Amino acid sequence: MSSLPTSCSLVFLQGTMENDGSLVARSNYRWNDSLITKTNAQIQSGQSMLSIENDLTGKDFTASLKGMNPSIIEGGLKGIFIASYLQSVTPSLALGLEAVWQRVAMNSSPEALLSYGARYVGSDWIASLQMQSEGPQGSGISSSYWRKLTDKVSVGTDLSLQFAPGLSGQGGLMGGGLQKEGSASAGAKYEFRASTFRAQVDSKGRSSCLLEKTILPAVRVTFAAEMDHLKQQAKVGVGVAIEATSEDLMEQMEKGTVQAPSVPF
Repeated sequence: MSSLPTSCSLVFLQGTMENDGSLVARSNYRWNDSLITKTNAQIQSGQSMLSIENDLTGKDFTASLKGMNPSIIEGGLKGIFIASYLQSVTPSLALGLEAVWQRVAMNSSPEALLSYGARYVGSDWIASLQMQSEGPQGSGISSSYWRKLTDKVSVGTDLSLQFAPGLSGQGGLMGGGLQKEGSASAGAKYEFRASTFRAQVDSKGRSSCLLEKTILPAVRVTFAAEMDHLKQQAKVGVGVAIEATSEDLMEQMEKGTVQAPSVPF
């Protein structure tokens, strides 16, 4: 694997190539203090993905326009396009909306979706609500709540309810009702001096935990586990991340002046 990042005040370029031939490239270009363009391209296993995003930040609003795999070479426009806008009404309350338009292929009809959102920020808590208008996949509503209990402990909950068109008994197409599906999850995060522990449970019988441990300033180890109690399935994983470090830090590590963090975790 090789990675070559290049950055300055206006441009950021980064590319990564794996030994199997997969390629990931990112670039950011800052037009001014308010407008930035982000590009992400991936080529892996014969499949490619391209996304172009423009973010505009004002004094009391943010706007974004994103396109994924845009193309007009087949005689028409296809791809996924997302436009969002968030406006601060008060220092604590913000309202916004998001529009999604997509067409997978020219022989398929385009689909559009509109959703509305609100977010309220308190002194040590954040609450948000999102409503999705009815589209091809139905409509839905979701809410989340996050609270910081102490300097090291924070908790959060998430609730969502989806409504999809369906058939109801013998009513047929004209008598079809709504298929309702809901889910709820709760999680907690605890920050140690050199590690972070996260745990989550949901209403579908799944529980998971994640532990991130910093061994050295450039080395981070991650342990993850998930259990599905209804399906009687479990997953366990471990990962190691080694980041590029400066020459000064490398010299300190070679001299032994940088000590590994001690317990807990």
